Amino acid sequence: MIPLEYKLAQRAARALRTAGEPLPAREVIYRILSLSSIADSHQRMLEKMAEPVIDGRFFRDEDRLGLWEWRYPMAAEGQPLVVLDLETTGLSPRDNEIIEIALLRIDGGELTRFSTMVNPGGPIPPFITRLTGINDADVAAAPDVYQALEEALPYLQGATLIIQNAPFDMGFLRPRARRLGVKMHNEVVDTVQWARRALPMLKRKGLDQLIRVFDVPIKAKERHRAFGDVEATWAVAKELYYILTAGVQIRPSEV
Repeated sequence: MIPLEYKLAQRAARALRTAGEPLPAREVIYRILSLSSIADSHQRMLEKMAEPVIDGRFFRDEDRLGLWEWRYPMAAEGQPLVVLDLETTGLSPRDNEIIEIALLRIDGGELTRFSTMVNPGGPIPPFITRLTGINDADVAAAPDVYQALEEALPYLQGATLIIQNAPFDMGFLRPRARRLGVKMHNEVVDTVQWARRALPMLKRKGLDQLIRVFDVPIKAKERHRAFGDVEATWAVAKELYYILTAGVQIRPSEV
């Protein structure tokens, strides 16, 4: 169950993004409540109802509402960001293996995408195939994990990593990178931890729930595929970042 405040806040954000410019608070209320007009006698009551929806993503300029993302891009010049996701044959970094790596590197205004299948060196369990759609034939000609990481790791250099449930992915990445002689000193943002701070009333903080809270468009076949999850995580991370920073220009690694 998604709390009403979060639903209304997302409607307000969507209304402003559609408009592309600040709107009078009254008009935002019309839009989030799907009304064409509000009686003057109800105006103050409805504005009070709407106050909880105005989270850190929004700024007020006199009687108008806008979005901080218009003034302070999250990925402005400075430390690069890399949004990363892995698909694996199971939950244990010791007993299971990576089968797909995907990342999006954001460096100023430049976006770089990388993805690769990975041959795990053994059969993919049927439940993983059902979850991800990746089967043995898909990875038969793919590089092994060390060849794949030799391609992927340079994209991580100097970047803050943004990962949904970061301990899981880093648990697979760090020991394999060490075997290649690479020590990963990247700052890591876990969007689960951001969600715990930004959305305290939300009981579940998994990617599926966050996708629903923020109306992130993703096709069912792209969910649990590494690049689909990367795109969804990046969309979620931007929403959480502005909720937490409340308009203060700050690097993601400092949140």
